Amino acid sequence: MRTVLSVYGVCDIGCEKSNNEDMILLNDVLFRDGSIKKVFDIKEKVVIAVADGIGGLDKGEAASEMALARLKEFLERIPDDLNNQELKEVFDVYTQETHSAMSGGMGSTIAGLFLYHGKVFRFHAGDSRIYLLRNGGLKRLTIDHSLRESGGNPGAPANVITNSLGGPGSAFIEFAEIGQPCLKDDIYLLSSDGLHDLVSSAVISDTLLLSQTEGTEAVEKLLELAKNKGGLDNISIITVIIEEEKV
Repeated sequence: MRTVLSVYGVCDIGCEKSNNEDMILLNDVLFRDGSIKKVFDIKEKVVIAVADGIGGLDKGEAASEMALARLKEFLERIPDDLNNQELKEVFDVYTQETHSAMSGGMGSTIAGLFLYHGKVFRFHAGDSRIYLLRNGGLKRLTIDHSLRESGGNPGAPANVITNSLGGPGSAFIEFAEIGQPCLKDDIYLLSSDGLHDLVSSAVISDTLLLSQTEGTEAVEKLLELAKNKGGLDNISIITVIIEEEKV
């Protein structure tokens, strides 16, 4: 048996926006306005991420593409013998260089998973999220870098973010190894705020549970739910299902 990641991602303009500022990276593929399914071996070096551009129109689109394209290039170049601290330093350098490279008015959130020598690391900046469904329970692995959550102001609007690639001030990326990362039937979900601002964690959990054996079904159902709630923003959703395959 070998452990694989069955990955399905969709990036949708939603119902209200005139353009799509979100973007998805599935290791070697960058895309928006569509869906892609991929399968990766747990032993491969793999990056899976979503970015939500800030700045409006072409600035937001350019920012999310820059964030993911540069991440892809950074991780393609790293050696195969880095320890956890060295990996964190790679992500820190990526963050500072990308933050500095974005011109005035541009910015992007980012959230993703990085597989390296059988380990799984999570990383994020901003309010794009990572969830894990395990043994019937949904856990959020990220705290939004927003005035409401990390800023400790529960009355603040949900969309006021305090950390992003680009934008005013400094930037940082939260980076950590996930313990026991790949148990059979685990489902990771990555999303931009176009999903989780409209669809509650309870509904996300129920949808994943009902569609646990078929990631495409879960993603399409969640997309439909967000659109039925008004689809006010662009919507990006990725499921990563841990499966075992016969060799």
